[in-house]
Amino acid sequence: MVHAATTRKAVRSVRLKPGATLNVGPYRFTGVEPPEGFDGAISIELVKPLAEAASGLATRARRLTLAQLWLSKRWTAWVLALAVLVAFFAVPSGRIFDLPWRSAAQSTGVTGDRFWNPGPMLLAHQPIEQRCGACHAVAFEHVKDRECLECHASVGHHVGPELKPAALFEGARCATCHRDHKGVRATQRDDDGFCVSCHRGIAAKVSGTQLANASDFANDHPAFRLSMLEGDAVRKVRQDSDELSESSNLDFPHDKHLDPAGVKSPGRGRVVLDCAACHKPDASRRNFEPISMERHCRECHRLEFEPAVTSREVPHGKPAEAVNVVYDFYASLALNGVRDSFEKAFGVPGEGLLRRVGQPSESQRRVALQLAQRKAERVVTELFEVRVCSTCHEVEREDAKGRPAWSIAPVRIALRWMPQARFSHRSHAQTECADCHDVAESGDSSDVAIPAIDTCRECHAGSRPVEKKVTSSCMLCHGFHDASHPWSPATKPGAVAEAHGAR
Repeated sequence: MVHAATTRKAVRSVRLKPGATLNVGPYRFTGVEPPEGFDGAISIELVKPLAEAASGLATRARRLTLAQLWLSKRWTAWVLALAVLVAFFAVPSGRIFDLPWRSAAQSTGVTGDRFWNPGPMLLAHQPIEQRCGACHAVAFEHVKDRECLECHASVGHHVGPELKPAALFEGARCATCHRDHKGVRATQRDDDGFCVSCHRGIAAKVSGTQLANASDFANDHPAFRLSMLEGDAVRKVRQDSDELSESSNLDFPHDKHLDPAGVKSPGRGRVVLDCAACHKPDASRRNFEPISMERHCRECHRLEFEPAVTSREVPHGKPAEAVNVVYDFYASLALNGVRDSFEKAFGVPGEGLLRRVGQPSESQRRVALQLAQRKAERVVTELFEVRVCSTCHEVEREDAKGRPAWSIAPVRIALRWMPQARFSHRSHAQTECADCHDVAESGDSSDVAIPAIDTCRECHAGSRPVEKKVTSSCMLCHGFHDASHPWSPATKPGAVAEAHGAR
């Protein structure tokens, strides 16, 4: 707004003729006769100090009130409050309470309940993002467990039914830990409060438990408890125990295989091995594929029994079949072997009996087969007890009728040392294997190479952030639900059990 000097009224525009004046802030514009060759001219004069003009403008701005706009404070407040109620409550609630304007709101797409959404839903729940009633069955009430279990009926308990989980977690809802609308990846609480409330003094909660108290990974967590295979059973041993020794029935010295000078390979000379030579990540890259004789060992540990004559090998893992292969080979060689093979195998001149001139007699046949049997017995004994099987396995001889037999102790290598903990090798890919698994000096397969808790604490802090360490809550490594303890309505408290028991 500007003011015409002659009328002192605010104007939006004015035609300045010669002699007419116009005030704009501290300036006065006056129309003058234009010089020769010009269409118009004005003169500009500073009639007020700039500081005084700025002060006047600020004063006029502060004096602007609702009254100047012909509005009442009370009625303005009521109108705005009513607008908020209509836009953010009445329109959205029409869809929930089936009010008269429900169909009109839905047809126009103006339901308004998105204003009530506290945040984005979990990725897995986004297919039902527009169906609020799928979880919020009763308006303005907490989501009930029964709505969660409509989809998640097979969820496991945290503990076995014998420990009465309903009593342990009385009053806790699924939503106590699983909170939606907190981000697309926020599946559960990651603070330690819920876990520590029991595990700080676990013996008081569950009598007879073998668990030790824990409240923080950095300063109040027991040594790791490893699942050790022992026969067909599993025993759990803490790493600070004197009983920590693996019984794999396998003789595998890491130090010899990781010799910097390499190991001797029949086909490639000396080969320098590293961890990756045997430990191959699986498809998920969280764990490793099982060690296999065929993929990881056979190149160096050949199962040949008469390499001067044949490259044939005995089958691995089948002692009885291996014995039969050796006996059949030398019997066939004694009867049908050519001169070169016969002499190399038996160390005497000659050839297979059936290759000789004339029809062999029964006594000649018996002598040939006895030669083959003596050779086979020496070879299988050497095979099992000296140079092949006993190199890696525990072998036991069992003298049977007619000829000796051997049994191999079954190899039992743990694939999951801590099956109830979460650990991903993919998340630790930037770390060298030897930083956690110090096996370069290990000469005994009974050594357990799982890193102790102090090794993990070099990089992992507890619940409280520590500079240059990974903040590690309970849920980083531990789950809550145990698949071996499936959910059952009989162990759910109160109304939830009744609702599912009626199905």
